[in-house]
Amino acid sequence: MKNLFLVITALILTVGVSHAQTTPNQAKVKVNIELNPFQTIEIGSGAGTNGAITTGYGDELTLEYKSADDYKKGVEKNVLKQLKVTSVGSGYKILATLSDNAQFNKVNGSGDAKVDASQLLKIAVGNKSSMDAAASMDLGSFGTTSGAESSVFDQELDVKYTGKAITDVNLLKKVLNDKTQAKYSIDVVYTIAAN
Repeated sequence: MKNLFLVITALILTVGVSHAQTTPNQAKVKVNIELNPFQTIEIGSGAGTNGAITTGYGDELTLEYKSADDYKKGVEKNVLKQLKVTSVGSGYKILATLSDNAQFNKVNGSGDAKVDASQLLKIAVGNKSSMDAAASMDLGSFGTTSGAESSVFDQELDVKYTGKAITDVNLLKKVLNDKTQAKYSIDVVYTIAAN
């Protein structure tokens, strides 16, 4: 029994000594990594290829009607890589808001002071279908799911602007009722949201 007591005491001292020797020689640090979902949208590398840009805007373009075909068929410009998006943690959708409750404002000419944008403009982003202009627009979802597997970094998207056919005489009177050029303008503000 005395031998058993000595063996147990020796074991306790050995474990205690070895534990005491390692504790002062180590430092334990816990490292955490937090991965937060986020989304950004900005003007892409295709901006500015259409000419001068008014101060305060990321890009600017003009749709010009110059011929009978332009009025009969409409006009369009496809701005390559106009938008650049990053969406971490989910797929995303592109939204657009048009200024003045989706009313084009006359800049010069003798037409009406305001014209409903849905009569004149369609917009499409990426490979999505064109939509008639409206005050608030959901221009489509990108990414097959709302999960992280649909994340993208710096994805550049083309935007197609279509000036609709203008053959309705009443609409022509609204926008162009004199022999002078008429110019109308509207702001399109793009935002990104989770899919």
